[in-house]
Amino acid sequence: MSGDADFARRLAELIAFPTVSSVSNLALVEHVEKLALAEGARLRRFADPSGEKTNVLISIGPEAEGGIVYSGHTDVVPVTGQEWSGDPWTLRERDGRLIGRGATDMKGFLGCCLAAMPQIARMNLKKPIHLAFSYDEEVGCTGVGPMAEWVGANAKPRLAVIGEATSMELVNAHKGGCIGWTYILGKPGHSSQPERGINAVMIGAKLIDEVSAIYADMRNGPFFEALDPPYSTIQVNQVEGGSHGNILAEHCKFFWEMRLVPGESFDVVLNRMHGAARDLERSMKAVDPAAGVRIEIQAKIPPLAPTGDAALEAELLRLLGCDSTRAVSYGTEAGIFQAAGVPSVVIGPGAIADAHQPDESVAIDQLAACTKFLTELAETATR
Repeated sequence: MSGDADFARRLAELIAFPTVSSVSNLALVEHVEKLALAEGARLRRFADPSGEKTNVLISIGPEAEGGIVYSGHTDVVPVTGQEWSGDPWTLRERDGRLIGRGATDMKGFLGCCLAAMPQIARMNLKKPIHLAFSYDEEVGCTGVGPMAEWVGANAKPRLAVIGEATSMELVNAHKGGCIGWTYILGKPGHSSQPERGINAVMIGAKLIDEVSAIYADMRNGPFFEALDPPYSTIQVNQVEGGSHGNILAEHCKFFWEMRLVPGESFDVVLNRMHGAARDLERSMKAVDPAAGVRIEIQAKIPPLAPTGDAALEAELLRLLGCDSTRAVSYGTEAGIFQAAGVPSVVIGPGAIADAHQPDESVAIDQLAACTKFLTELAETATR
């Protein structure tokens, strides 16, 4: 690999840990903690109930309120079934890009944080700089919550920068996401006498039709014009049910996901889904009291709304050399930090289109720009 940039070295170290969401991230965290302790940083862990995964908060500078958070997730998506031209867990260079699982999403940003850390540690900081590394983002942003809540209640930073890939542009808004399964329990019977049983697949079809009606209403607004599409959406993407062609289906389940524009509430949509389920349950339970519908939420990712702080956005745009902000339709942990009371934006190296792909890669100049930005933004905490 050409050059001796610290961000490339740190990225290579991080990619060597195959931290797919199904396995522990503790070895990576211990490596990061060792680097941080060498710079005199303070550490705080927020472990999952099993103790096999943890968030880690690295704090540099005085123990004071205010300051800035640089946040990113340590987990990556699997490489199973993908055709890579080399080992996904060994960083390599080609045509001005660094290749490896997580290079874009989002160990590239974490590597930049670690590369900037020694210089930040030497600054005469008046406010702290925090590095917040989380787990289980790729399975619904389910890990970061306790750390974000602690940061919001105790550190009270003026800003959190979440380093998902934005091509080093300022993203100040994104949609929220909510995903889950709907389970239907019917009553089996011979299909020649459907009135004696409850066909779970047919009930599921009626509920899916209600989801379609909700989506149709969403297309009428409210609108957030910077997003594409500018309205909320909801979809059913998986359906399973039934056991045989001439037996009334006893079971059916379907997976749904919604993406809401800033300002909209998951509860409004969920209440409508629950209402449709309760209406159908009344006739189901008249046939069999054990029958019913259960809606199970797997994850919620709050939307990100603009901070409303024009001076802060102008400062960030100046440091980035950009003219305007962007909004995106995918979700990030920024909405979780904002919900915890921390003004948040998304700024990170690489293009989101490169995430999760075979031979995932990030441009070296993007990593250089990110490291420079993180260092220069940290300098604002010296004043």
